[in-house]
Formats: sequence, structure tokens, C-alpha cells
Amino acid sequence: MLHERTDGEGCKERSPAAIATRILSAWRRETALLYPRYLVAHAISAVLPQLTFNRTRTEVLRAGGLSVGRGSLIMGAIRVTGAGDRSELLTIGCDSIVTGRLHVDLGAPVRIGNRVYIGHDVALLTVDHRIGPSEQRCAGHELLPIVIEDGAWICSRVTILPGVTVGSGAVVAAGAVVTRDVPPDTVVAGVPAQITRELEQGVPSSRKRRKQVHLEGDDVALESDVPRQGTRRLA
Repeated sequence: MLHERTDGEGCKERSPAAIATRILSAWRRETALLYPRYLVAHAISAVLPQLTFNRTRTEVLRAGGLSVGRGSLIMGAIRVTGAGDRSELLTIGCDSIVTGRLHVDLGAPVRIGNRVYIGHDVALLTVDHRIGPSEQRCAGHELLPIVIEDGAWICSRVTILPGVTVGSGAVVAAGAVVTRDVPPDTVVAGVPAQITRELEQGVPSSRKRRKQVHLEGDDVALESDVPRQGTRRLA
């Protein structure tokens, strides 16, 4: 039972015992979200220098409950926030590379497929807020999953927002903010991300060969065999 008294101005003052009870209750609620095994694994992996001890870091994170498929490597820090269960909601497939740092805000499932490459400082955000009235514009939560399908390439400093699926074989250019689904075998770029190119299922011809254009003097320019396409909106 809380021990309270009212001062002369009508304000309630709590006793030390009541304050201690409230602190203990808040501590229990908040420590339930810590996932101690993952925290220990994260602390160990975080002190390892980036791009070194990659197999060690990956095994430590596996031991901490992170689902990482065979042949995949975690090459830098992974920061997971949110109340979701790391072992159930976050999965990384086989033969994928996470360069790190990677930030995952885990309120809904995040599924990273096989042979996915993720560059530096990528953010995967599954938690959004509805827009409320003028008294408080940041209203209730919306939790939506993120899926990155097999073979996709997420370049550095990309942000992927809730509810997005990046199709198989797609490329998200550096610095893009992805707000809608990315079709398979396309390149998207920009803020918000738009389609800049459609790719062949095999090796794109622009990567098979390039032709040299010789300029006056010693300078040499490289020009792609395939002309650059314009942008078009994501559906």
C-alpha cells in the first residue's frame, strides 16, 4: 500500500517507501526488455574493430540469440533497439554480408535473405508513428515488417522505412531513403527512393565491358556501354 499525505496546497507527497516501490516497479518493467544474453554478445562484438574478427563477431552474436545463416558474416556493430524479441524477429539468411554499423529498430519482423550485402551505417526501421492533432503530432505506433529478398544490395547510409520489401536482386544506392517496395532487379536512388534503372537477371552489360574514350592529352574517360535511364516512381 502506498503511503501518501497531502501538503497544505493539496499536492500529494509520497513516502520513501512509496517512492522505492515505484522505482522497483519501473526497474522490473524496463529490465524485462534488455535480453541479457544479447546484451552480453553485443558488448563483446562491439569492442572488436570493424572489418576484423568477422567470424568471431558472427559466432558471438549467434551465441547471443541472433539468427544468422551459414556462411554469413557480421563485419561491424549491429545495434538493435525496440521491444521485439531479437531471436524471433530478426533473421539473416545464408552467405550474406553485413558491413556495419547496422541499426535495426525492431518492433516488427526484419527478414534479410540469402546473399544480401549491406553497407555501412544502414538503418532498418520497423516502427513509425501516426500523425496526431496539433496538440501532439507524434501519435500512436505503427509496427510494420521489413523484408530484404535474396541477392539484394543495400549500399551505405541507406534508410529503409516500415513496411518495405526490397525485391530480389535489387540495388539501393547509397544515401537513399526507401519508403515503398522496391521491385526485383532494379536500382533505386534518392530521397525518397525512385527507380533509376532496370537490371538484367544475369550480369548487367554495363559491368561486362566498358569502352574507353580517349581525350586530348593523357586523360582517359570511361563511358558505359549502356546509356543511363531516367527515373520513375515506385508503385
